[in-house]
Amino acid sequence: MYVCVCEAATEEHVQQCISAGARTAKHVALGCGAGRGRGCGMCRDRIKSMIEQHYATVVECEAEAISA
Repeated sequence: MYVCVCEAATEEHVQQCISAGARTAKHVALGCGAGRGRGCGMCRDRIKSMIEQHYATVVECEAEAISA
C-alpha cells in the first residue's frame, strides 16, 4: 500500500528506512522521498505513526530480553 502517493513510496519503502535507523519523518524523506514536502504532506502523520510503532516494538522487545 502507498504511504506517499506524491513520491510513490510504499509501506515497504518507509519501513526499510525506519529499520535502517530513521527516527523522524525527515529522515524517512531523505531515505525514500516519502513526506519530502513537494506534494501534499498528507502522509506525514502516517510516517510518524509507523516510526512510533516500530520503536515502541523495539523497546518492548529489548525489555523482554533484559527480564528473561
